[in-house]
Amino acid sequence: MPWFRLDDNFHGHPKVRAAGNAATGLWVRCATYSAHYLTDGHIDTAIAHSYGTDRQINQLTTTRLWIPDDTGYLIPDYLDYNPSEKQVQNEREKARKRRAESRFRTSS
Repeated sequence: MPWFRLDDNFHGHPKVRAAGNAATGLWVRCATYSAHYLTDGHIDTAIAHSYGTDRQINQLTTTRLWIPDDTGYLIPDYLDYNPSEKQVQNEREKARKRRAESRFRTSS
């Protein structure tokens, strides 16, 4: 399970302050959703609306914390701070191989 990385200056960023607490909560919730489901910072419209209100979504797009696209929203710079789906899958495969090799060595 990947961790979602958040800069420790996030709390004071002008965009975050302009968005407000409720919209920022939606942003964090959806960002962790993206990390969990490996969406590379993309939030589907249905997910955004199931977690937040139209007002909160509008605040995120107005402040450019989210960028609208054809199927939802993108979190700008998500992949600058978080691993991509491909990177996570590669790490998982390496870990699987290490575990398999370890089991083979201990059973021999």
